[in-house]
Amino acid sequence: NYEQSEALKFLEGSNNKFDVSVLQGTTGSGKTIVYFERIKKIIEQNKQALVMLPEIFLTNDFKSRFEEYFGFQPSIWHSKITQKEKRIIWKGIINNEIKVLIGARSSLLLPFKKLGIIIVDEEHDTSYKQDEGVIYNARDMAISRANFEKIPIHLVTAVPSIETYNNICNKK
Repeated sequence: NYEQSEALKFLEGSNNKFDVSVLQGTTGSGKTIVYFERIKKIIEQNKQALVMLPEIFLTNDFKSRFEEYFGFQPSIWHSKITQKEKRIIWKGIINNEIKVLIGARSSLLLPFKKLGIIIVDEEHDTSYKQDEGVIYNARDMAISRANFEKIPIHLVTAVPSIETYNNICNKK
């Protein structure tokens, strides 16, 4: 629809350089389709896309929607996959054979060679905060990685986190 087209135009305005954008809309408003279109253009440029989800249980539904839209399966990364799957994904990421990876917090640490975009879906979710062992916020680390890689990052949410809302108000 018109709003989705305008949102996509706005997101594409970053010209694939570092830029933090918030894609906000109510549940069912079509945010996912907007960033799927964004991902499609990134992989057409032979670059990789990382979509972070806050919870493992969200990956199956997301994978189905992705497969229906793109016609291929994304790779999935989280703590429940086997060591063999981890090795296959690690190798695929390094060799730029894997174009889209859907993952939990730890996916941010994978050795992408041609990362072109990071999407943090449900950016407001507190599950992005790791509070055991090494303590970090994966959403904030994703922003840092995007800055380091000089690529766009899209924070997707129905209701922005307090931190994100504050950054919007302060034009950060």
